Amino acid sequence: MKQDTSVSFLSGKTKELLSKVATGENLTKERDQLLKKVWPAVLRDALKILKKNDPREWPKGKDSTIGTFFDEASLGVSDLQEVLSGFSDFEGVMYGASPEQYRDHVVHSFRVWIIGQGLLKECFDGKLTTDAKLQSPISSEEWECMWALVALCHDIGYPLSQLERVNELARKAFTQQGLLPQGDLRFAFSQQMQPFHDTVIRLMASKPVILAESVRPPKGEDKSEEEKVYVTHLQNKYYMKFLKSFDNLDHGVVSSLLISKALMYFLESDLCHDWWSPLTEQDARQFLIRREILRAIASHTCPDIYHLEFNTLSFLLYMADEIQCWGRPTLAKLQEEPAGTMNGQVQVKEFSKTRIDIIISTNDEDWDKDLQEAIEKKWVGRLRKMLRLALDTQKLKNSYLRFQVENRASQKCYLELKDAKLIGPKLEG
Repeated sequence: MKQDTSVSFLSGKTKELLSKVATGENLTKERDQLLKKVWPAVLRDALKILKKNDPREWPKGKDSTIGTFFDEASLGVSDLQEVLSGFSDFEGVMYGASPEQYRDHVVHSFRVWIIGQGLLKECFDGKLTTDAKLQSPISSEEWECMWALVALCHDIGYPLSQLERVNELARKAFTQQGLLPQGDLRFAFSQQMQPFHDTVIRLMASKPVILAESVRPPKGEDKSEEEKVYVTHLQNKYYMKFLKSFDNLDHGVVSSLLISKALMYFLESDLCHDWWSPLTEQDARQFLIRREILRAIASHTCPDIYHLEFNTLSFLLYMADEIQCWGRPTLAKLQEEPAGTMNGQVQVKEFSKTRIDIIISTNDEDWDKDLQEAIEKKWVGRLRKMLRLALDTQKLKNSYLRFQVENRASQKCYLELKDAKLIGPKLEG
C-alpha cells in the first residue's frame, strides 16, 4: 500500500492557489503568473512551520498567544521573490529562447519539489538522515518544509553562473559583423559582503559536535548538570570544496548565499565563532536544520562533494533534479550540446536508503560520438565522481545503485554500484 505523499504543512490559502494551477505540459501566461504567486506562498508556509517547531521561538503549551508576534513580512520572502522575478526576466536572454522555454525554469523547481516530496514520504517514510546525532531528531513535518525550501530555491542563483555563456555568444555574433568587443558583462559581489559570504560557507561546512567536559566554560546558574552543550566544528573538506565552487560561481553555492541574505530565517542562524558561548541542544538542532538546507543547495552543483548515503537531503536533491531534467526543454550548460536526449521518460524502479534503480529512456534513434561522450561524461559520469573512492567509502558496500540512460536503438550508458564495486560509466550497444 502506498503511503500518503501529500504536503502536510501547506495552508488552506496556498492549497487553493495550487489547485488552480492547470495540468498539462503547455504553459500559459496565466499559469506562469500563478506559479510565481504559489512559489512565495509555499516558502512562507514552510518557514512558519519551521519556526513553530522551534521551542525557543514558539514555546508549546506555555503561551498560546505567542503566535501573535509572528509577522510574515519579516521573513524576507518578498526580497527573495524579487530575485526570482529578475531571474525570470533575464532567463530569456540567457537561453535566447521562446517564453515557453524560459518559463520552464520556474516550473522545473515545482516539478523537482513534487518528485522529491513523493520520494521523501513514500520511500523514506518522511525522514532523512544527517551526519550529526542529536537527542531531538528532525520531525517528518520539518523535513517536508526543508525539502520545499531546497527544491524551490536550488537554482535561484543560476543567472550569474551563465554570464560567461552570454558574453561568448555576444562576442561571436558581433565580431562576425565587424564589431570589436569593448568589454564584457561583468558582475561581482561587493567587497563588504565577503565576511558574510565566508560566514555562510563556514556554516554550510560545519557540524554540531558535543563540547568535551574538560574544555567547557563555567556553567551558569541556569545550566543543568546533565545538559549537553555543542560547538560547530568546521569540516575543512567541505569548506575548501565550497570555496572552490564559489570561485567558479557555480549556481548551487550562489543560490545558498542569495537565500541566506534574503531570508531572516538564515540571518538568525547560530554559529559558534568561539567556545565561550556554546550551543544548547535546541540551538544545535536549529543550526543543523539550516545547515542541511544550505548544504544541499550548494552541493548539487559541486561534484567534488562525495556521498556515502542515499537518504540525505543533498542526495535527494541531486537525484530529483536529475529525474526531472530528462524531458525538460532546457538543461543547465547544455545549450551547446545536442538536445535530443532531453526528450525522454524516467522509470524509477527502486528508490530507498540502500537501493536505487533508475532507467531513463530517450527518444533518440542513435547516438553519435559527441552525444555518447556527453552522456558518459556530463550526465552519468558526474554521478560516478560523487560516489568515488574517498574516506569512508566502505559505507557504500551494502548499497546498490543502477543509473541507466538508453535510446530506442538499445544503446545504453549506465553506472552500477553492486557487491561493493562501482562499474562505469559504461557504454553498450
